[in-house]
Amino acid sequence: MSDLLAAASLLMAIAAILFSLWYSEIATALKIEPKQYSEDDASARRIVTAVLHSKAIPVAIMALAVALIFLPDAITLVMESYIGYVQHGFAAFEKYDAVRTAYCFVNVLSWVLTVYMCTLVVQLFYLRRRMR
Repeated sequence: MSDLLAAASLLMAIAAILFSLWYSEIATALKIEPKQYSEDDASARRIVTAVLHSKAIPVAIMALAVALIFLPDAITLVMESYIGYVQHGFAAFEKYDAVRTAYCFVNVLSWVLTVYMCTLVVQLFYLRRRMR
């Protein structure tokens, strides 16, 4: 279980680092307001497209991949905990394992990052679409 936690944490850290490095550019691109005429938006549209394809989509894909890779084990751990609680009540918490809990927490964080990045990707996509 420690190896799984280490792998999940490492991959999540890489996704978080990429997110933190590129977030300012993504946020800057989202602040661009479409002009009244599409011809005036040509350079802004290129910027939004570049940020979408080179930064937002890759981070979203990486976060989703990390979340999906470790989801089956996280579901298994949550189910084992739930079954233990149903069968033994609070006595099941005597077998508490911080490593398993941390593993599930890392998986939850990867899903949070995935949802947030997908939201940013959709916002960038619609911004680019309004610039046509």
